[in-house]
Amino acid sequence: TEAGVRASESKFVIELRPGTLYDAVAVARLFRDTVRSVNRKDYSDAHIDAWAPYEVDLDHWRQAIENSHFLGAVSGGMVVGFCNLDGKDYVDQLYVHKDLLRKRIATRLLEEVEREAKRRGAQRLWTQSSITAKKFFERQGFVTLQSQRVEHNGQIFDNYAMEKRIAVIRR
Repeated sequence: TEAGVRASESKFVIELRPGTLYDAVAVARLFRDTVRSVNRKDYSDAHIDAWAPYEVDLDHWRQAIENSHFLGAVSGGMVVGFCNLDGKDYVDQLYVHKDLLRKRIATRLLEEVEREAKRRGAQRLWTQSSITAKKFFERQGFVTLQSQRVEHNGQIFDNYAMEKRIAVIRR
């Protein structure tokens, strides 16, 4: 619960671990609640409703967990953030609990995903960043390749194709 999150902040410790199918409900709720709260400043109500509907699609989240390199950030047994790497170089999603922003959770998740991308031989990471997350990705070394307009659930979203060049680990 949110009260549990606030109570544990003074001793805030997170563990990064692979996502499991048991995380699907928590991940879906975290995504929905974060988008509906944090991204509201940059997107309309119609965008938010299309992006993060109240009704959760658990199959979508189970597939993401099973079919990508999916990391969860956990604190006190609660999922407080997640990130997934599709293929060897695409950062598909990166979200942190709406009440726990600016605690380096997203940075730690992205650093671990970058390590995995290097292990997979990637020479870059790339993502499609929301308006809201663009500054975060820039601080992590990503540059904008292009502004784009993409359709999702009947809405046109402005976002950014971004990349970060990374050094490959030589074996």
